[in-house]
Amino acid sequence: GKGRSVIATRSIVPIALVYLLLLTAITTGSMMLQGVVEERSNKLIESVLACIKPDALMQGKLLGLGAVGLCIVLVWAGCALGAAYAFRGIVADLLLPSLQSLDNPWIVAAMIFYFLSGYLVLSMVFLAIGSVSDSMQDAQAYLTPVIMLVMIPVIILMQAALRGPDEFIVHLLSWIPLYTPFAMLARLGTGVSVGEIAGTSALLVAF
Repeated sequence: GKGRSVIATRSIVPIALVYLLLLTAITTGSMMLQGVVEERSNKLIESVLACIKPDALMQGKLLGLGAVGLCIVLVWAGCALGAAYAFRGIVADLLLPSLQSLDNPWIVAAMIFYFLSGYLVLSMVFLAIGSVSDSMQDAQAYLTPVIMLVMIPVIILMQAALRGPDEFIVHLLSWIPLYTPFAMLARLGTGVSVGEIAGTSALLVAF
């Protein structure tokens, strides 16, 4: 009925962010992975590590290429907002009611936090795979199961979150750090307690 329609409207932007997070993290993560693997295969990484510490190298890649990925996100989001406000059509019909329903600044702040933390978590996974791979063939062997491990539960999660926000699988994945950003983003449109937001945020920061 009307309640389900309200939930669907409020969930459009958070669910769109889940898809955007997956797409951007995989795209940027692939750039990070390829860079690390090429440096290892060309023996350049030994020369670099003679000048800086390994954690500084990984942090530099995470910050540099991560910023590139976030610029891509901002361009996409800006185009979507421009289309929603400047033109009439399906984009405006979907986005405008959802944006107007997100009138709580804490929810907006939570969406930004979960998006950025999820982006960092997935980027770190890609960097970790690159750091143990000597070639792109080795990296693909690690990467395929990892992507499946992330994407399949996330797709199930989004469907479950829209079908019933109190389902057990939704609450369970909310407390597993790899899936926490996706689960909480998918649930923000249906209403989440402040305590759960604080608890999962603390978990992500520690992770």
